[in-house]
Amino acid sequence: MAESSEIEKIKVKLEDHEKRIRSLEDTFVSTKGEETVMEGKANIEKLAQKVGVPIGKVEELYDIEDSKLTLLKVIGEDEREKTRKISLGVLLGYKYLFSNEEILATELKRNVAENRVSLNNFATYLNEVIPSLIRRKGKPKSRKTTYRLTPLGEAEAREVLKKLCE
Repeated sequence: MAESSEIEKIKVKLEDHEKRIRSLEDTFVSTKGEETVMEGKANIEKLAQKVGVPIGKVEELYDIEDSKLTLLKVIGEDEREKTRKISLGVLLGYKYLFSNEEILATELKRNVAENRVSLNNFATYLNEVIPSLIRRKGKPKSRKTTYRLTPLGEAEAREVLKKLCE
């Protein structure tokens, strides 16, 4: 009988610990969610200031879901111009909204495709602006290839966003 009372005491302690852990996890999750929303608002404000447009206009340009960003508007006369401008806008968005300087090529391609622009010459169009506006890290056609903006590319991307907000 002494053993069963010892086991009961241990069970009670474990249940108490589980309740405390759940409580702490719930607190962390709700606080983290609030921080993420606040951080997101601050980042949108930061990008709007950099571009020189109202915050509401920047919010209209991007669809943000978890850690993915999609550019909603596109300008350009042909596929070449649209591909470049989408890539610049997406790279700038990730840089300021998620503090992510390097973006996988697949993420850029997803954004181009979501804006109904053909991916047939995607790499060719980006190669034309490498290394002046965009830098590539990794081998071409690799799934691990990433892209990032150069300082000149960032200035060009700001101009693209400014035109998109008009």
